[in-house]
Amino acid sequence: MVVGTNARLPAAYLTHSTSDAVSTLANLIKQDRFASPAHEALLNVMVTHPYVMGALAEVMGDFDLTPAQYNVLRILRGSHPERATCSYIGERLMDRTPDVTRLLDRLGAAGLVDRARAKHDRRVVEVWITEAGLDRLRALDEPVDETIRALTGGLTADEQRTLSNLLEKLRQNVEVAAT
Repeated sequence: MVVGTNARLPAAYLTHSTSDAVSTLANLIKQDRFASPAHEALLNVMVTHPYVMGALAEVMGDFDLTPAQYNVLRILRGSHPERATCSYIGERLMDRTPDVTRLLDRLGAAGLVDRARAKHDRRVVEVWITEAGLDRLRALDEPVDETIRALTGGLTADEQRTLSNLLEKLRQNVEVAAT
């Protein structure tokens, strides 16, 4: 993994560079041949995911949040000051966890969100971010941005766009294959 010179990542994520033989997929998984370039590409995505999520989870954990809780707060900040329904939050979560209620319970217990039954339909629960939730996100904005810069520091802006476009294309193929 390549990181910028000003990277502030946990030591576990700073152990490899592109010149380090261990940083290649073949060395990480102790396999030198792949069935196809497609197999190698998907394995690279699968192997890279824990590195990225681990670095982000560590930063979020410093603020007593999991990545899923952080995601919920970001969704609610995006709709603030409007309220959001549980189903709206569930549809927008990056990790399609089926237990939005439990996530909201934990965030509510921490005073970061609040909930109430909708006046127009008592079956619907509306959720909104509290001032404490907004404060927590503001405190996290720079550390998360710094981690993202560190994780992507070895890529040019064009490479970052290319990576994003390729991953979107891959995700679209996965969605089509799932139907």
